[in-house]
Amino acid sequence: MNILDKTLKGLDGLALRLVWLGGALLVIAALIVTVDVILRKIFNISMAGSDELSGYAFGIATSLSLTYALLHRSNMRVDALYQHLPIWLRSVLDILGNILLLTFIGYVTYRASSLLLDTYANQSRSISPLQTPLAIPQTAWFAGLVLFVVTGAVMTISSIISLFKRDWVAIHKLMGIKSLDEQIEEES
Repeated sequence: MNILDKTLKGLDGLALRLVWLGGALLVIAALIVTVDVILRKIFNISMAGSDELSGYAFGIATSLSLTYALLHRSNMRVDALYQHLPIWLRSVLDILGNILLLTFIGYVTYRASSLLLDTYANQSRSISPLQTPLAIPQTAWFAGLVLFVVTGAVMTISSIISLFKRDWVAIHKLMGIKSLDEQIEEES
């Protein structure tokens, strides 16, 4: 097992933990919103900020789950033509698609870094009654994006090395579209 494979395995372990953390955040947010709705319905009082907190939880959970989705090839792709192409061409398209995705998320991450730096510099707070320091949720959100970019870069480097070795199977296992058999095996 080479260094890139070990790195990807470590990133996969981290991604799994972050997915669970994101799921826990969503459950907590759902409970807070539920309590708020019940309090409003029965006692005509509101917990200010439940919508704000659930929005932060959703954004953070989404960003933390992106790496797991990338590593487990869970991103959506249209594969009508893809299945009928030769494996070498599918491998090239997988790498190209990953580079394009990485370029887009890299730009989003760059813009997120600018936003986060402005938030820290201005000590920005939400305009809600909670007055949440925005750096807290933005830092967690940004960390998820950075992890995605790092993971995508490691995957791209690994797949390009496999491309030069003409190891089409390795590229497919790393970033190709899952076959129906792979999907059935995963579900059972």
